[in-house]
Amino acid sequence: MVKSRLEQKLPSIKRLKMNYEEAKKEFIKIVDSYDYRYRKWEIFTDFCQMSAISLFQPFARDEALEKEYLQIVAKYDKKDVDIFPKLLSLVVMALSDKMGDFLGECFAALDLSSKYKGQFFTPYHISKFMASILGENSKEHEGLSEPACGAGGMIIARADVLRELGVNYQQVMEVQAVDIDSLCVNMCYIQLTLLHISAEVIHGNSLTLEVFKIWYTPAYIMNATKRQISSLDELKENDIKIKVPNDSNENKFFYSDEELEVFSTGKLFA
Repeated sequence: MVKSRLEQKLPSIKRLKMNYEEAKKEFIKIVDSYDYRYRKWEIFTDFCQMSAISLFQPFARDEALEKEYLQIVAKYDKKDVDIFPKLLSLVVMALSDKMGDFLGECFAALDLSSKYKGQFFTPYHISKFMASILGENSKEHEGLSEPACGAGGMIIARADVLRELGVNYQQVMEVQAVDIDSLCVNMCYIQLTLLHISAEVIHGNSLTLEVFKIWYTPAYIMNATKRQISSLDELKENDIKIKVPNDSNENKFFYSDEELEVFSTGKLFA
């Protein structure tokens, strides 16, 4: 599995406890330090693509994704590949310290914004202010649709606001995140996965309603499973086969016909 390869490298990383800002500085420093061998844009893009695949592959188990991952790795010298799990560990440390649009901020700090389709991500403090305008949540579930999600900053900001209000965003939020850019989709998927936000992250066009691919975060899959099974204790270990939502016979055990129809249309809500 791709994920196991990435994890196998983690023990070699020097274990340091860093706060959000320290991790961001180290992330930028590492990418800058390899700029003489590879382009910063290439390193950042490949990191996001491989990390997203590593996080999604345990559920997808897709040979095409495995091949895609290995093709990216083949571009780098063996000793240079170690920077990618190191970068991922910094993302984990940062988001463990506090919530924020970590990858979006690194993207901007590396001066990649001006060189990539004129994309600029909303500063996190503005995203958080906008998210706070939505007010408190008094419902069991809160649906959030983001048609141009970028790196997921607005979604993370809303989760941050709910957390500060004493609401467990991991149980309350149901998110649909869409972006036409594959890098943004990967960035968003990484961050929402690590923050355990229930979301379907769609590579698609919100204007034409075209859908190119859909990736579900582990939290989304777990929540869908819980809705179909009243008691996990009644299941034997061998009976648990959590997979990405699709129209297979195995997944019909977990998802209702209505939910499978919703998944197939690329929409979160019926």
